[in-house]
Amino acid sequence: MTVRFEENPIKFSVADQAAMDRITTILPVLEKTDADTITAFLRKPEMRERLQRQLSQGTFSGKTGTVLDISGEGLILIGVGKAESFHPDNLHSSLLKFASSLKDCENKKWILAFSQDMVQAMDDYGALYSNPELDPLLAPRAMKEVKHLKKSTRGGSAETKEEDSEPSYPDFRGPYDWAEAVNQSVAAFCIGIDSMDLLKKSRQKSTRPTGKSATPTIEIAIHVNGADRGAVREGIKKGEILARCVNGARRIAAMPGNHMDPAQFEQYVRGLARDTGLKIKVFQAAQLEKMGCGGIIAVGKGSAIPPRMIALEYTPTRTKVSGKLALVGKGITFDTGGISLKPPAEMHEMKFDMCGAALAVHAIASAALRKLPISVVALIGLAENMPDGNAIKPGDVYTAYNGTTVEIQNTDAEGRLVLGDVLAYTCKTYNPTILMDFATLTGACVIALGHDASAVLTGSDALAGRIDTASRKSLDRTWRMPHWQIYDDGLKSDIADTRNIAGRPAGTVTAMRFLSKFVDARIPWAHFDIAGTAWRSNVKGGQPKGATGWGVRLIHQFMEDLVG
Repeated sequence: MTVRFEENPIKFSVADQAAMDRITTILPVLEKTDADTITAFLRKPEMRERLQRQLSQGTFSGKTGTVLDISGEGLILIGVGKAESFHPDNLHSSLLKFASSLKDCENKKWILAFSQDMVQAMDDYGALYSNPELDPLLAPRAMKEVKHLKKSTRGGSAETKEEDSEPSYPDFRGPYDWAEAVNQSVAAFCIGIDSMDLLKKSRQKSTRPTGKSATPTIEIAIHVNGADRGAVREGIKKGEILARCVNGARRIAAMPGNHMDPAQFEQYVRGLARDTGLKIKVFQAAQLEKMGCGGIIAVGKGSAIPPRMIALEYTPTRTKVSGKLALVGKGITFDTGGISLKPPAEMHEMKFDMCGAALAVHAIASAALRKLPISVVALIGLAENMPDGNAIKPGDVYTAYNGTTVEIQNTDAEGRLVLGDVLAYTCKTYNPTILMDFATLTGACVIALGHDASAVLTGSDALAGRIDTASRKSLDRTWRMPHWQIYDDGLKSDIADTRNIAGRPAGTVTAMRFLSKFVDARIPWAHFDIAGTAWRSNVKGGQPKGATGWGVRLIHQFMEDLVG
Protein backbone atom coordinates (compact mmCIF):
# COMPACT_ATOMS: atom_id res chain seq x y z
CA MET A 1 0.00 0.00 0.00
CA THR A 2 1.30 3.46 -0.91
CA VAL A 3 0.94 5.98 1.93
CA ARG A 4 0.38 9.60 0.93
CA PHE A 5 0.31 12.95 2.68
CA GLU A 6 -3.49 13.15 2.80
CA GLU A 7 -5.84 16.08 3.15
CA ASN A 8 -8.00 16.41 6.28
CA PRO A 9 -11.34 14.57 6.29
CA ILE A 10 -13.12 17.62 7.78
CA LYS A 11 -13.67 21.08 6.30
CA PHE A 12 -13.96 24.02 8.69
CA SER A 13 -15.44 27.49 8.34
CA VAL A 14 -16.68 30.39 10.46
CA ALA A 15 -20.31 29.97 11.48
CA ASP A 16 -23.02 32.52 10.77
CA GLN A 17 -26.17 32.96 12.85
CA ALA A 18 -28.44 31.62 10.14
CA ALA A 19 -26.53 28.33 10.07
CA MET A 20 -26.81 27.99 13.86
CA ASP A 21 -30.57 28.04 13.58
CA ARG A 22 -30.69 24.97 11.33
CA ILE A 23 -27.51 22.88 12.02
CA THR A 24 -26.83 20.77 15.10
CA THR A 25 -24.51 22.49 17.57
CA ILE A 26 -21.67 20.77 19.45
CA LEU A 27 -21.29 22.70 22.71
CA PRO A 28 -18.39 22.15 25.16
CA VAL A 29 -19.87 22.67 28.63
CA LEU A 30 -18.32 23.28 32.06
CA GLU A 31 -19.65 21.63 35.18
CA LYS A 32 -22.40 23.67 36.88
CA THR A 33 -22.95 25.77 33.78
CA ASP A 34 -26.16 27.76 34.10
CA ALA A 35 -29.03 26.03 32.29
CA ASP A 36 -30.00 29.24 30.51
CA THR A 37 -26.52 29.38 28.91
CA ILE A 38 -27.04 25.91 27.46
CA THR A 39 -30.67 26.21 26.41
CA ALA A 40 -29.88 29.40 24.49
CA PHE A 41 -28.30 27.15 21.84
CA LEU A 42 -31.45 25.08 21.26
CA ARG A 43 -33.06 25.50 17.86
CA LYS A 44 -36.57 25.34 19.27
CA PRO A 45 -37.29 27.64 22.24
CA GLU A 46 -40.12 25.33 23.35
CA MET A 47 -37.53 22.61 24.15
CA ARG A 48 -35.78 24.73 26.75
CA GLU A 49 -38.04 23.75 29.62
CA ARG A 50 -37.54 20.03 28.95
CA LEU A 51 -33.75 20.40 28.77
CA GLN A 52 -33.68 22.48 31.94
CA ARG A 53 -35.59 19.67 33.65
CA GLN A 54 -33.08 17.09 32.40
CA LEU A 55 -30.14 19.14 33.61
CA SER A 56 -31.68 19.69 37.05
CA GLN A 57 -32.14 15.91 37.37
CA GLY A 58 -28.44 15.29 36.83
CA THR A 59 -28.81 13.70 33.39
CA PHE A 60 -25.62 15.47 32.33
CA SER A 61 -22.85 16.42 34.76
CA GLY A 62 -20.39 18.27 32.53
CA LYS A 63 -17.49 16.14 33.75
CA THR A 64 -14.64 15.78 31.29
CA GLY A 65 -15.51 13.43 28.44
CA THR A 66 -19.24 13.08 29.25
CA VAL A 67 -21.70 13.56 26.39
CA LEU A 68 -25.41 14.36 26.22
CA ASP A 69 -26.77 13.75 22.72
CA ILE A 70 -29.97 15.63 22.03
CA SER A 71 -29.12 16.12 18.37
CA GLY A 72 -32.80 15.66 17.55
CA GLU A 73 -33.24 19.04 19.16
CA GLY A 74 -30.12 20.42 17.51
CA LEU A 75 -27.65 20.13 20.38
CA ILE A 76 -24.85 17.87 21.67
CA LEU A 77 -23.23 18.71 25.01
CA ILE A 78 -19.61 17.70 25.71
CA GLY A 79 -18.33 17.98 29.27
CA VAL A 80 -14.94 19.62 29.91
CA GLY A 81 -14.86 19.64 33.72
CA LYS A 82 -14.89 22.35 36.38
CA ALA A 83 -14.33 26.00 35.52
CA GLU A 84 -11.90 26.52 38.42
CA SER A 85 -9.68 23.64 37.30
CA PHE A 86 -10.17 24.06 33.55
CA HIS A 87 -7.23 22.91 31.46
CA PRO A 88 -6.91 22.91 27.65
CA ASP A 89 -6.13 19.19 27.85
CA ASN A 90 -9.72 18.64 29.02
CA LEU A 91 -11.19 20.35 25.96
CA HIS A 92 -8.71 18.72 23.59
CA SER A 93 -9.18 15.17 24.92
CA SER A 94 -13.00 15.48 25.08
CA LEU A 95 -13.20 16.59 21.44
CA LEU A 96 -10.68 13.91 20.37
CA LYS A 97 -12.85 11.25 21.95
CA PHE A 98 -16.10 12.61 20.50
CA ALA A 99 -14.65 13.11 17.00
CA SER A 100 -14.24 9.37 16.42
CA SER A 101 -18.05 9.00 16.53
CA LEU A 102 -18.60 11.47 13.68
CA LYS A 103 -17.56 8.93 11.02
CA ASP A 104 -20.69 6.88 11.67
CA CYS A 105 -23.14 9.78 11.86
CA GLU A 106 -25.53 10.40 9.00
CA ASN A 107 -25.28 14.10 9.77
CA LYS A 108 -22.27 15.61 7.96
CA LYS A 109 -22.73 19.27 8.92
CA TRP A 110 -22.15 20.63 12.43
CA ILE A 111 -21.58 23.80 14.42
CA LEU A 112 -18.91 23.94 17.15
CA ALA A 113 -19.83 26.75 19.52
CA PHE A 114 -18.09 28.26 22.55
CA SER A 115 -20.32 30.02 25.06
CA GLN A 116 -19.28 33.12 26.98
CA ASP A 117 -18.69 30.96 30.07
CA MET A 118 -16.22 28.81 28.12
CA VAL A 119 -14.44 31.88 26.75
CA GLN A 120 -14.16 33.22 30.31
CA ALA A 121 -12.72 29.92 31.56
CA MET A 122 -10.11 30.00 28.78
CA ASP A 123 -9.12 33.56 29.67
CA ASP A 124 -8.93 32.66 33.38
CA TYR A 125 -6.67 29.73 32.60
CA GLY A 126 -4.35 31.92 30.52
CA ALA A 127 -4.18 34.45 33.36
CA LEU A 128 -2.75 31.80 35.69
CA TYR A 129 0.37 31.73 33.50
CA SER A 130 0.74 35.49 33.01
CA ASN A 131 -0.08 36.71 36.54
CA PRO A 132 2.55 35.67 39.15
CA GLU A 133 0.18 36.53 41.99
CA LEU A 134 -1.91 33.54 40.98
CA ASP A 135 1.04 31.10 41.18
CA PRO A 136 0.77 29.18 44.48
CA LEU A 137 4.54 28.61 44.50
CA LEU A 138 5.08 32.37 44.81
CA ALA A 139 2.19 33.02 47.18
CA PRO A 140 2.86 33.49 50.93
CA ARG A 141 1.43 30.15 52.05
CA ALA A 142 2.64 26.61 52.57
CA MET A 143 2.47 24.57 49.37
CA LYS A 144 0.60 21.79 51.13
CA GLU A 145 -2.27 24.20 51.72
CA VAL A 146 -2.55 25.26 48.09
CA LYS A 147 -6.00 24.84 46.60
CA HIS A 148 -7.30 25.44 43.10
CA LEU A 149 -7.44 29.16 42.43
CA LYS A 150 -9.94 30.92 40.28
CA LYS A 151 -9.48 34.35 38.81
CA SER A 152 -12.48 36.54 38.14
CA THR A 153 -12.08 39.52 35.85
CA ARG A 154 -15.71 40.51 35.95
CA GLY A 155 -16.47 43.82 37.58
CA GLY A 156 -13.03 45.40 37.25
CA SER A 157 -10.12 44.39 39.49
CA ALA A 158 -8.91 40.81 39.54
CA GLU A 159 -9.64 38.69 42.58
CA THR A 160 -8.57 35.23 43.66
CA LYS A 161 -10.50 32.87 45.87
CA GLU A 162 -10.21 29.34 47.09
CA GLU A 163 -12.67 26.78 45.77
CA ASP A 164 -13.87 23.62 47.46
CA SER A 165 -11.54 21.01 46.00
CA GLU A 166 -8.69 18.73 46.90
CA PRO A 167 -5.32 20.41 47.59
CA SER A 168 -3.12 20.27 44.49
CA TYR A 169 -0.21 21.85 42.71
CA PRO A 170 -0.93 23.88 39.60
CA ASP A 171 -0.93 21.79 36.44
CA PHE A 172 1.05 22.47 33.28
CA ARG A 173 0.20 26.14 32.61
CA GLY A 174 0.69 28.21 29.49
CA PRO A 175 -0.52 31.19 27.43
CA TYR A 176 -4.04 30.47 26.24
CA ASP A 177 -7.15 32.15 24.88
CA TRP A 178 -10.12 31.31 22.71
CA ALA A 179 -8.08 31.76 19.49
CA GLU A 180 -5.70 29.02 20.63
CA ALA A 181 -8.74 26.93 21.60
CA VAL A 182 -10.05 27.17 18.03
CA ASN A 183 -6.75 25.94 16.60
CA GLN A 184 -6.52 23.05 19.07
CA SER A 185 -10.18 22.10 18.62
CA VAL A 186 -9.80 21.91 14.85
CA ALA A 187 -6.74 19.69 15.30
CA ALA A 188 -8.57 17.52 17.85
CA PHE A 189 -11.47 16.82 15.49
CA CYS A 190 -9.19 15.93 12.56
CA ILE A 191 -6.89 13.75 14.67
CA GLY A 192 -9.76 12.06 16.50
CA ILE A 193 -11.62 11.09 13.33
CA ASP A 194 -8.55 9.83 11.43
CA SER A 195 -8.24 6.17 12.42
CA MET A 196 -5.01 4.29 11.70
CA ASP A 197 -6.67 1.06 10.47
CA LEU A 198 -4.97 1.62 7.12
CA LEU A 199 -4.56 -2.01 6.09
CA LYS A 200 -8.04 -3.30 6.91
CA LYS A 201 -9.96 -4.58 3.92
CA SER A 202 -12.84 -2.17 4.43
CA ARG A 203 -10.47 0.82 4.56
CA GLN A 204 -8.54 -0.18 1.44
CA LYS A 205 -11.73 -0.63 -0.60
CA SER A 206 -12.81 2.92 0.19
CA THR A 207 -9.42 4.56 -0.40
CA ARG A 208 -9.33 6.69 -3.50
CA PRO A 209 -6.24 6.53 -5.73
CA THR A 210 -5.67 10.28 -5.59
CA GLY A 211 -4.48 10.04 -1.99
CA LYS A 212 -7.38 12.12 -0.71
CA SER A 213 -8.97 11.04 2.55
CA ALA A 214 -11.17 7.96 2.40
CA THR A 215 -13.47 9.33 5.11
CA PRO A 216 -16.60 11.10 3.79
CA THR A 217 -16.16 14.86 4.00
CA ILE A 218 -17.61 16.43 7.14
CA GLU A 219 -18.20 20.15 7.56
CA ILE A 220 -17.88 21.97 10.87
CA ALA A 221 -18.53 25.71 11.27
CA ILE A 222 -17.09 27.38 14.38
CA HIS A 223 -18.78 30.06 16.47
CA VAL A 224 -17.08 31.86 19.35
CA ASN A 225 -19.30 34.18 21.36
CA GLY A 226 -18.15 37.76 20.76
CA ALA A 227 -15.07 36.80 18.72
CA ASP A 228 -13.62 38.46 15.64
CA ARG A 229 -14.39 36.35 12.56
CA GLY A 230 -10.95 36.97 11.07
CA ALA A 231 -9.20 35.65 14.16
CA VAL A 232 -11.44 32.56 14.16
CA ARG A 233 -10.57 32.01 10.51
CA GLU A 234 -6.84 32.22 11.28
CA GLY A 235 -7.21 29.72 14.13
CA ILE A 236 -8.99 27.35 11.76
CA LYS A 237 -6.23 27.65 9.16
CA LYS A 238 -3.49 26.87 11.68
CA GLY A 239 -5.45 23.95 13.15
CA GLU A 240 -6.10 22.41 9.73
CA ILE A 241 -2.43 22.51 8.74
CA LEU A 242 -1.23 21.12 12.06
CA ALA A 243 -3.83 18.33 12.01
CA ARG A 244 -2.79 17.31 8.50
CA CYS A 245 0.87 17.20 9.53
CA VAL A 246 0.24 15.40 12.84
CA ASN A 247 -1.89 12.80 11.06
CA GLY A 248 0.80 12.40 8.40
CA ALA A 249 3.36 11.63 11.11
CA ARG A 250 0.94 9.22 12.81
CA ARG A 251 0.10 7.48 9.56
CA ILE A 252 3.62 6.56 8.51
CA ALA A 253 4.51 5.49 12.07
CA ALA A 254 1.48 3.20 12.12
CA MET A 255 2.59 1.32 9.02
CA PRO A 256 4.29 -2.06 9.59
CA GLY A 257 7.96 -2.43 8.76
CA ASN A 258 7.23 -4.21 5.48
CA HIS A 259 5.10 -1.25 4.35
CA MET A 260 7.39 1.55 5.57
CA ASP A 261 11.03 0.53 5.11
CA PRO A 262 13.78 3.06 4.25
CA ALA A 263 12.95 2.93 0.52
CA GLN A 264 9.19 3.38 1.10
CA PHE A 265 9.85 6.17 3.60
CA GLU A 266 11.91 7.90 0.93
CA GLN A 267 9.01 7.67 -1.53
CA TYR A 268 6.63 9.14 1.06
CA VAL A 269 8.98 12.07 1.71
CA ARG A 270 9.35 12.70 -2.03
CA GLY A 271 5.56 13.00 -2.27
CA LEU A 272 5.48 15.25 0.81
CA ALA A 273 8.12 17.51 -0.73
CA ARG A 274 6.17 17.69 -3.98
CA ASP A 275 2.92 18.57 -2.18
CA THR A 276 4.49 21.29 -0.03
CA GLY A 277 7.10 22.78 -2.36
CA LEU A 278 10.11 21.63 -0.32
CA LYS A 279 13.50 21.08 -1.91
CA ILE A 280 14.71 17.49 -1.43
CA LYS A 281 18.05 15.72 -1.69
CA VAL A 282 18.53 11.99 -1.06
CA PHE A 283 21.88 10.42 -0.18
CA GLN A 284 21.93 6.71 -1.02
CA ALA A 285 24.15 4.15 0.74
CA ALA A 286 27.01 4.26 -1.78
CA GLN A 287 27.25 8.04 -1.47
CA LEU A 288 27.06 7.88 2.33
CA GLU A 289 29.92 5.41 2.35
CA LYS A 290 32.05 7.76 0.23
CA MET A 291 31.18 10.63 2.58
CA GLY A 292 32.39 8.61 5.57
CA CYS A 293 29.00 8.23 7.30
CA GLY A 294 30.12 5.11 9.13
CA GLY A 295 27.31 5.19 11.68
CA ILE A 296 24.44 5.09 9.19
CA ILE A 297 26.21 2.42 7.11
CA ALA A 298 26.99 0.31 10.21
CA VAL A 299 23.37 0.23 11.39
CA GLY A 300 22.02 -0.64 7.93
CA LYS A 301 24.48 -3.47 7.22
CA GLY A 302 22.17 -6.21 8.51
CA SER A 303 19.22 -5.25 6.29
CA ALA A 304 18.50 -6.18 2.69
CA ILE A 305 17.24 -2.60 2.21
CA PRO A 306 20.10 -0.08 2.19
CA PRO A 307 20.09 2.92 4.53
CA ARG A 308 19.91 6.49 3.30
CA MET A 309 19.84 10.12 4.42
CA ILE A 310 17.34 12.73 3.24
CA ALA A 311 17.62 16.53 3.40
CA LEU A 312 14.61 18.84 3.01
CA GLU A 313 14.87 22.61 2.68
CA TYR A 314 12.24 25.31 3.09
CA THR A 315 13.26 28.81 1.94
CA PRO A 316 10.51 31.44 2.27
CA THR A 317 10.21 34.41 -0.06
CA ARG A 318 11.00 36.66 2.91
CA THR A 319 12.44 35.92 6.36
CA LYS A 320 12.10 37.52 9.77
CA VAL A 321 14.79 35.38 11.38
CA SER A 322 18.45 35.32 10.35
CA GLY A 323 20.15 31.97 9.75
CA LYS A 324 18.53 28.56 9.61
CA LEU A 325 16.65 26.29 11.99
CA ALA A 326 17.79 22.68 11.53
CA LEU A 327 15.62 19.70 12.50
CA VAL A 328 17.24 16.26 12.63
CA GLY A 329 15.28 13.02 13.04
CA LYS A 330 16.09 9.40 13.84
CA GLY A 331 14.46 7.10 11.28
CA ILE A 332 14.91 3.46 12.25
CA THR A 333 11.97 2.04 10.28
CA PHE A 334 12.15 -1.22 12.23
CA ASP A 335 14.34 -2.01 15.22
CA THR A 336 14.94 -5.64 16.20
CA GLY A 337 17.88 -4.59 18.35
CA GLY A 338 20.23 -6.27 15.89
CA ILE A 339 22.60 -8.88 17.36
CA SER A 340 21.65 -7.51 20.81
CA LEU A 341 18.13 -8.76 20.09
CA LYS A 342 15.11 -7.19 21.79
CA PRO A 343 12.61 -9.34 23.75
CA PRO A 344 9.89 -10.62 21.37
CA ALA A 345 6.81 -9.62 23.39
CA GLU A 346 6.50 -6.05 22.11
CA MET A 347 8.92 -6.10 19.20
CA HIS A 348 6.06 -5.68 16.72
CA GLU A 349 5.71 -2.08 17.96
CA MET A 350 9.28 -1.23 16.99
CA LYS A 351 7.98 0.15 13.71
CA PHE A 352 7.57 3.41 15.62
CA ASP A 353 11.34 3.87 16.03
CA MET A 354 11.19 6.30 13.10
CA CYS A 355 8.92 8.81 14.85
CA GLY A 356 11.76 11.32 15.22
CA ALA A 357 12.17 11.39 11.44
CA ALA A 358 8.39 11.61 10.98
CA LEU A 359 8.31 14.59 13.35
CA ALA A 360 11.12 16.42 11.54
CA VAL A 361 9.70 16.09 8.02
CA HIS A 362 6.16 17.03 9.04
CA ALA A 363 7.33 19.99 11.13
CA ILE A 364 9.13 21.49 8.14
CA ALA A 365 6.06 20.70 6.00
CA SER A 366 3.91 22.71 8.44
CA ALA A 367 6.24 25.70 8.05
CA ALA A 368 5.96 25.49 4.26
CA LEU A 369 2.17 25.11 4.28
CA ARG A 370 1.73 28.15 6.54
CA LYS A 371 4.47 30.08 4.68
CA LEU A 372 6.26 30.99 7.91
CA PRO A 373 9.02 33.57 7.29
CA ILE A 374 11.86 31.39 8.60
CA SER A 375 14.42 29.23 6.76
CA VAL A 376 14.28 25.60 7.86
CA VAL A 377 16.18 22.44 6.96
CA ALA A 378 15.22 18.93 8.05
CA LEU A 379 17.58 15.96 7.79
CA ILE A 380 16.74 12.36 8.59
CA GLY A 381 18.77 9.16 8.68
CA LEU A 382 16.85 6.04 7.60
CA ALA A 383 17.84 2.45 8.29
CA GLU A 384 16.56 -0.93 9.47
CA ASN A 385 18.34 -2.51 12.44
CA MET A 386 18.35 -6.23 11.62
CA PRO A 387 20.42 -9.24 12.72
CA ASP A 388 22.28 -10.83 9.81
CA GLY A 389 25.63 -12.28 8.86
CA ASN A 390 26.70 -8.80 7.75
CA ALA A 391 25.26 -6.96 10.79
CA ILE A 392 27.40 -4.99 13.22
CA LYS A 393 28.52 -6.90 16.33
CA PRO A 394 29.15 -5.86 19.92
CA GLY A 395 32.80 -4.85 20.06
CA ASP A 396 32.96 -3.55 16.49
CA VAL A 397 34.50 -0.11 15.92
CA TYR A 398 33.48 2.27 13.14
CA THR A 399 34.49 5.79 12.10
CA ALA A 400 31.77 8.45 12.05
CA TYR A 401 31.34 11.30 9.57
CA ASN A 402 33.32 13.72 11.75
CA GLY A 403 36.19 11.25 12.25
CA THR A 404 35.21 10.08 15.73
CA THR A 405 35.81 6.35 16.28
CA VAL A 406 33.02 4.54 18.11
CA GLU A 407 33.09 1.18 19.90
CA ILE A 408 29.72 -0.58 19.69
CA GLN A 409 28.96 -2.27 23.00
CA ASN A 410 25.26 -2.81 22.29
CA THR A 411 23.73 -2.98 18.81
CA ASP A 412 20.35 -1.98 20.26
CA ALA A 413 21.75 1.50 20.89
CA GLU A 414 21.79 2.07 17.14
CA GLY A 415 19.72 5.23 16.72
CA ARG A 416 22.46 7.39 18.19
CA LEU A 417 24.93 6.02 15.62
CA VAL A 418 22.68 7.21 12.78
CA LEU A 419 21.99 10.53 14.49
CA GLY A 420 25.69 11.17 15.08
CA ASP A 421 26.43 11.20 11.36
CA VAL A 422 23.38 13.29 10.48
CA LEU A 423 24.10 15.83 13.23
CA ALA A 424 27.75 16.18 12.19
CA TYR A 425 26.79 16.59 8.52
CA THR A 426 24.11 19.17 9.39
CA CYS A 427 26.53 21.27 11.46
CA LYS A 428 29.22 21.25 8.77
CA THR A 429 26.96 21.79 5.76
CA TYR A 430 24.34 24.25 7.08
CA ASN A 431 25.91 25.83 10.20
CA PRO A 432 22.38 26.37 11.59
CA THR A 433 21.43 29.13 14.00
CA ILE A 434 19.50 26.58 16.07
CA LEU A 435 19.80 22.80 15.93
CA MET A 436 17.24 20.33 17.26
CA ASP A 437 17.15 16.56 17.05
CA PHE A 438 14.31 14.16 17.80
CA ALA A 439 14.59 10.48 18.60
CA THR A 440 12.80 7.59 20.28
CA LEU A 441 16.17 7.01 21.89
CA THR A 442 16.06 5.49 25.37
CA GLY A 443 13.85 3.30 27.53
CA ALA A 444 15.35 5.25 30.43
CA CYS A 445 13.32 8.28 29.32
CA VAL A 446 10.09 6.29 29.59
CA ILE A 447 11.05 5.22 33.13
CA ALA A 448 11.84 8.82 34.08
CA LEU A 449 8.93 10.68 32.48
CA GLY A 450 6.36 8.09 31.43
CA HIS A 451 4.25 8.73 28.34
CA ASP A 452 3.07 12.29 28.93
CA ALA A 453 6.24 14.36 28.53
CA SER A 454 9.35 14.25 26.37
CA ALA A 455 12.82 14.94 27.71
CA VAL A 456 14.64 17.99 26.38
CA LEU A 457 18.37 18.36 27.00
CA THR A 458 20.20 21.54 26.06
CA GLY A 459 23.07 23.63 27.35
CA SER A 460 21.34 26.85 26.28
CA ASP A 461 19.04 28.36 28.92
CA ALA A 462 17.60 30.76 26.34
CA LEU A 463 16.73 27.90 23.98
CA ALA A 464 15.29 25.88 26.87
CA GLY A 465 13.04 28.82 27.76
CA ARG A 466 11.72 29.15 24.21
CA ILE A 467 11.04 25.42 24.03
CA ASP A 468 9.20 25.52 27.36
CA THR A 469 6.94 28.35 26.19
CA ALA A 470 6.15 26.58 22.90
CA SER A 471 5.50 23.38 24.82
CA ARG A 472 2.96 25.06 27.06
CA LYS A 473 1.16 26.66 24.14
CA SER A 474 1.06 23.52 22.00
CA LEU A 475 0.22 21.04 24.81
CA ASP A 476 3.14 18.84 23.67
CA ARG A 477 4.73 18.62 27.10
CA THR A 478 8.49 18.67 27.71
CA TRP A 479 10.74 18.49 30.75
CA ARG A 480 14.35 19.64 30.85
CA MET A 481 16.92 17.09 32.05
CA PRO A 482 20.65 17.46 32.83
CA HIS A 483 23.12 17.93 29.99
CA TRP A 484 26.37 18.14 31.92
CA GLN A 485 29.80 16.86 30.87
CA ILE A 486 30.22 15.03 34.19
CA TYR A 487 28.16 12.21 32.64
CA ASP A 488 30.78 11.60 29.93
CA ASP A 489 32.86 9.29 32.12
CA GLY A 490 30.70 6.27 31.34
CA LEU A 491 31.33 6.64 27.60
CA LYS A 492 35.09 6.11 27.79
CA SER A 493 36.40 3.28 25.62
CA ASP A 494 39.70 1.40 25.87
CA ILE A 495 39.99 1.05 22.10
CA ALA A 496 38.12 3.94 20.47
CA ASP A 497 37.32 7.62 21.04
CA THR A 498 34.02 6.70 22.67
CA ARG A 499 31.60 3.84 23.12
CA ASN A 500 27.90 3.95 22.33
CA ILE A 501 26.48 3.18 25.79
CA ALA A 502 27.42 4.05 29.36
CA GLY A 503 25.41 1.55 31.41
CA ARG A 504 21.98 1.81 33.04
CA PRO A 505 22.28 4.95 35.24
CA ALA A 506 21.10 8.20 33.61
CA GLY A 507 20.65 6.50 30.23
CA THR A 508 18.80 9.45 28.68
CA VAL A 509 21.52 11.89 29.73
CA THR A 510 24.45 9.72 28.61
CA ALA A 511 22.76 9.20 25.22
CA MET A 512 22.69 12.97 24.80
CA ARG A 513 26.32 13.18 25.90
CA PHE A 514 27.21 10.66 23.17
CA LEU A 515 25.42 12.80 20.57
CA SER A 516 27.24 15.93 21.80
CA LYS A 517 30.46 14.49 20.34
CA PHE A 518 29.02 15.11 16.86
CA VAL A 519 27.63 18.63 17.38
CA ASP A 520 29.52 21.90 16.91
CA ALA A 521 29.64 23.36 20.43
CA ARG A 522 29.13 26.88 19.03
CA ILE A 523 25.62 26.01 17.76
CA PRO A 524 22.67 26.25 20.19
CA TRP A 525 21.37 22.67 20.28
CA ALA A 526 18.50 20.82 21.92
CA HIS A 527 18.06 17.06 22.01
CA PHE A 528 14.53 15.65 22.41
CA ASP A 529 14.04 12.08 23.62
CA ILE A 530 10.49 11.19 22.55
CA ALA A 531 10.60 7.48 23.46
CA GLY A 532 7.65 7.78 25.84
CA THR A 533 5.46 10.23 23.94
CA ALA A 534 5.70 9.02 20.33
CA TRP A 535 3.59 5.91 20.85
CA ARG A 536 0.80 4.76 23.16
CA SER A 537 0.29 1.02 23.62
CA ASN A 538 -3.02 1.70 25.37
CA VAL A 539 -5.82 4.25 25.01
CA LYS A 540 -5.69 7.02 27.61
CA GLY A 541 -8.64 9.38 27.91
CA GLY A 542 -9.37 10.70 24.46
CA GLN A 543 -5.86 10.00 23.20
CA PRO A 544 -5.86 7.41 20.40
CA LYS A 545 -3.86 4.21 20.66
CA GLY A 546 -0.64 3.91 18.64
CA ALA A 547 1.40 6.71 17.07
CA THR A 548 0.66 10.14 18.53
CA GLY A 549 2.38 12.56 16.15
CA TRP A 550 3.92 14.17 19.24
CA GLY A 551 6.12 17.19 18.62
CA VAL A 552 4.77 18.49 15.31
CA ARG A 553 2.61 21.08 17.08
CA LEU A 554 5.43 21.93 19.48
CA ILE A 555 8.00 22.67 16.78
CA HIS A 556 5.48 24.57 14.68
CA GLN A 557 4.68 26.73 17.70
CA PHE A 558 8.41 27.20 18.34
CA MET A 559 8.87 28.42 14.76
CA GLU A 560 5.83 30.68 14.98
CA ASP A 561 7.16 32.24 18.19
CA LEU A 562 10.59 32.80 16.61
CA VAL A 563 9.11 34.88 13.80
CA GLY A 564 6.82 36.76 16.18
